[in-house]
Amino acid sequence: MTEVATNKLGQSFDEANTDSVFDLGAFVGDLTVEEDANSDDISLEGLQQELEECRNDDVVANILSKGTKLREYTKGVENNLRQVELDSIQDYIEESDNLVSLHDQIRDCDHILSQMETLLSGFQAEIGSISSDIKILQEKSMDMGLKLKNRKVAESKLAKFVEDIIVPPRMIDIIVDGELIPLFPSENL
Repeated sequence: MTEVATNKLGQSFDEANTDSVFDLGAFVGDLTVEEDANSDDISLEGLQQELEECRNDDVVANILSKGTKLREYTKGVENNLRQVELDSIQDYIEESDNLVSLHDQIRDCDHILSQMETLLSGFQAEIGSISSDIKILQEKSMDMGLKLKNRKVAESKLAKFVEDIIVPPRMIDIIVDGELIPLFPSENL
């Protein structure tokens, strides 16, 4: 999409400025990569391609068409950058009170968050302790439930056994009040 926009800009620029078309080669000279590649340890590899790519850029084309020298343009950009830097510093100085206030607020918030973290850590430890207590109580409850079940089983079995060995009241009356019949002759005694 960028290429389409660049091509459209380039086409509209070429159509609008057919009378003031400039030759990029005439402005920068006939540079060859082979001649200048070894000078001053500066790599000019791909320079011609970059210059051709910049040919359709409106800012570069405007600079080159007006004949503005690059050094003057660079100085202008540097002056603009210095001015922006000074303006930024001035803005920073003007906002310094707000920045100090913001810093204090952030520090206070950090302190409050630290206290909350400590408080929540304490709650977490207490919840962990309560959780282990609940687990212990559950184990005791299960143990007591098992003991109760075992006692109920033992009680039912013992009740049946006791029922089986109890002498009925009629038999007790017969034994106590009944006539004794000697089963064995007394002579044998």
